Amino acid sequence: MWIATDPDHTARAVLNVQIALGPRGIQVVPHLPPPGPIERRKLLRDDLRLQLWLATGSTGAWLAPERAARKGATCGF
Repeated sequence: MWIATDPDHTARAVLNVQIALGPRGIQVVPHLPPPGPIERRKLLRDDLRLQLWLATGSTGAWLAPERAARKGATCGF
């Protein structure tokens, strides 16, 4: 499987695909340099968010309703 994304998002995209598709038997092998400290925090955040979504069907937006509303307004929702 190929993932095409911005270089700044590649590590997070690979992690998300591994979590989402790994249980279905789809293997994803990344070919990228190790992430820096800021990217590692984003990886952890995205990992936890995806695990929460898989377990509950919710992204956890209810934990920060003001932030979710601001993002929704920015996106036109």
